Parts: sequence; structure tokens; C-alpha cells
Amino acid sequence: MGEDIILCQREIRRLRCVVRTYEAQMRELESYLGQMAENPLLGDEAGNTVREIFKTWKRILED
Repeated sequence: MGEDIILCQREIRRLRCVVRTYEAQMRELESYLGQMAENPLLGDEAGNTVREIFKTWKRILED
């Protein structure tokens, strides 16, 4: 039984690490999309596309 507990604790630590990494990547993506959405050097079509992606991303985060 003790071995099962140790394995579960290891798996929990591993999953926590996975979640922290995922959350950090999501923050990076949000930051990048925000920067791109405000980039005045993008053309109209690219700028509109990035802003639409950013808006969709924000809606996903709210849900």
C-alpha cells in the first residue's frame, strides 16, 4: 500500500508541473497575441485577423 501512495504522490507532482507549464505557455500566448493585436506594422488584413484571434482567445479564457 505504501508503494501505491508514493506512486500517486509522484504522479501528482508530475501533473502539477505539467499544469504550471501549460499555464505559463497560455500566459505567453496571451501576451504575444495582445502585442500582435496592437502592432501598427501589420497590414489591415493581418491586423484584423490577429485581433479576431485575440478576441476569440479572450472569450475562451472567460469560459
